[in-house]
Amino acid sequence: MITLVNRLRRALYRAGVLKAQRLPVPVISVGNITMGGAGKTPAVIAIARALSERGLRVGVLTRGYGRSGDGGPVESLDPDRFGDEPVLIKKNVPNANVIVGVNRYVNAIRYPCDVFILDDGFQHLQIHRDLDIVIDAPARLHRESRAAMQHADIVLTRDLRLSIPDTLRGKRVFAFAGLANNDQFFEALRREGLNVVGTRGFADHHRYSTQEIAAIKSEPADVFITTEKDAVKISDPSIVAVPAEMIIPREAMERIITTASSGAAASQAADGGLRARRPGKNVIVQALEYAAYRAVARLVSRVSDDGLQRWGARLGRLARRVLRRRDRLAMRNLMNVFPAKSERERRAILNASWTHFGREALGYIRLQNMPLDQIAARCPFVHAEILDEALARGNGAVLISAHYGGWEVAGLAIMSRFKNVRTVARRLDNEILERDLARIRARTGAEVIDRRKAARPLMRGLSENAVIILLPDQSVLPREGMLVPFLGRSAWTTPAPAKMAVRAGSTIVFAFCIPDGARHRLEFEDPIRVDQLSEAERTDEALTTRINDVISRRITARPELWLWMHDRWKGTAPGESERSNGE
Repeated sequence: MITLVNRLRRALYRAGVLKAQRLPVPVISVGNITMGGAGKTPAVIAIARALSERGLRVGVLTRGYGRSGDGGPVESLDPDRFGDEPVLIKKNVPNANVIVGVNRYVNAIRYPCDVFILDDGFQHLQIHRDLDIVIDAPARLHRESRAAMQHADIVLTRDLRLSIPDTLRGKRVFAFAGLANNDQFFEALRREGLNVVGTRGFADHHRYSTQEIAAIKSEPADVFITTEKDAVKISDPSIVAVPAEMIIPREAMERIITTASSGAAASQAADGGLRARRPGKNVIVQALEYAAYRAVARLVSRVSDDGLQRWGARLGRLARRVLRRRDRLAMRNLMNVFPAKSERERRAILNASWTHFGREALGYIRLQNMPLDQIAARCPFVHAEILDEALARGNGAVLISAHYGGWEVAGLAIMSRFKNVRTVARRLDNEILERDLARIRARTGAEVIDRRKAARPLMRGLSENAVIILLPDQSVLPREGMLVPFLGRSAWTTPAPAKMAVRAGSTIVFAFCIPDGARHRLEFEDPIRVDQLSEAERTDEALTTRINDVISRRITARPELWLWMHDRWKGTAPGESERSNGE
């Protein structure tokens, strides 16, 4: 009966009796003709990750089966509120905007992106799709006959690869799952050579009770494993989640990327697109800005260190009076972080912070034109052996710092000493100044990566044992991060450093650049060896929280060195996260 209804609906759409709604950006549908078990969610994750790594804002439109909440963007990894599959997608592709709800067209309009992936969309004909992908997998029950696959643009064979931790080899394994086809999972584990001594299957999207988990763990086995989809519904860290990756042929993925990229570019160029391209800055304005920059650069190159400190302090005080909105924002931040301090104490911290950043701005301009050996001499390293040892272990180093002290100086100092360095930057809107800075960076030999397309080059750098410099202390949109504590308050934070370190097996190293008069020193802290972490400690949330804790301790010790003028807790006020997602 179901197959007959779907066949009739498809015929009505083809005949034009029913009309699909068209979005102004590309839509890629991922679906199947079976009643579950085809691997749609791993396929959506693989496609969303590939498109996100190419700098596209990816939206995933999904119904969110079995959820109890109202829907909307997935803002937390809460499977009861959003559904297990949307949470799994968000967990694996944090930069994607995973939007839950029945009316997927309305959700796409409310939360604009560059490209949308329609999850389980082969039978969802109300939205026009630019590419229809169907996963062909064996099953007992079907939504449509196999003849319906002739309407697909790409037919993928179900090709799931399990990522089995080496720690499971040689142990007695008890496996359980709540999938449309649990036997597929159990058989795949056996094919991987695991000693599966017992299994238990549940219905698809099953919600596990405490009693059920206790009963499973009473089985005679060394370790208990389940799928990633099931694991997001279980809070027991001793249960091992086995990820499943959908292998998509290169030709198919290239077609997906081409469709998404060309369509997104066309929509951005059109006035009717969901996101207009920001116009470039006027050429005359750029020239005036660059002339002012060069004039300042010439002046600071001639003054003494003491003179630079005096003029920098004046610049900071001037900025405080001119940037009054930023000053008020910074005072609110200080009040929320240090409620026990008096207004006078908080004002003194902020005044010192303005002075500090005025000095840093002038000092960095002067440093840019110095030879590399002079830069290194003006910023000695403290405990540099920490970074040396991390690189000696291989798999690169994820170097974490913050907008604290002389972070720009730290970048140049590291580039002057280490040859294989990758860092992330946003292009300036002044093209003349951007070209000038590019020439300065080229002297160091470091690779500066556009932050919009950073994921793949950074992972490649770690595979080449590079130093990856990241500053994760700035706010991100809710769809791009997770809520974890920062200076005692929940803040949207990117999990990218944690994800990359775990995925590449890299060491996380901390370094903070402390001003010392007109000079600096770069202090390294104890690293995080991801290869020595437990499964619970390797989760995105746990590791990101640990990174934030290290940064927070530094800021608390010397609060005047941090950039309080930044809206670090943006999107955390009640109702604000939804607005932030739609920006």
